[in-house]
Amino acid sequence: MTSRRNFTANFQAETGGSRIEGYFDFSRWVKIFMRLWLGGVVLLGGPILVLTLIDLFTGTHHTSGDNWVGLAVPPAMFAWGFLLPRIGRFFGRGEGRFLLEFIEHTLVARLEQNVSAETSPVRRIICETTLRELK
Repeated sequence: MTSRRNFTANFQAETGGSRIEGYFDFSRWVKIFMRLWLGGVVLLGGPILVLTLIDLFTGTHHTSGDNWVGLAVPPAMFAWGFLLPRIGRFFGRGEGRFLLEFIEHTLVARLEQNVSAETSPVRRIICETTLRELK
């Protein structure tokens, strides 16, 4: 799994140039994996956590082994499912600005005002380029 974000864009023809509209986001496979991870933790870890809590409060023995494992591991795995994408965004925090600058210089484009590369996990970026600028 990678923390790298993809830039997905559409080119639209306009009078005197083109418009590039796009956004930064994690790849589809990363998002699918994270959903499967969180779903698996809820489906498998949830019952373990509940049974461990029942064992602690009632004195029964539905689970074997140490109770701390049943209390700590499912919440930790669930928390990791939320923290991992945020850690990836932290390490890739400069990628959005780098890719925008690359697009601006390569296509001789300009970034539309009030658009930032680092404002949210999914960003809408609009670049415009005119035929005169490309000559």
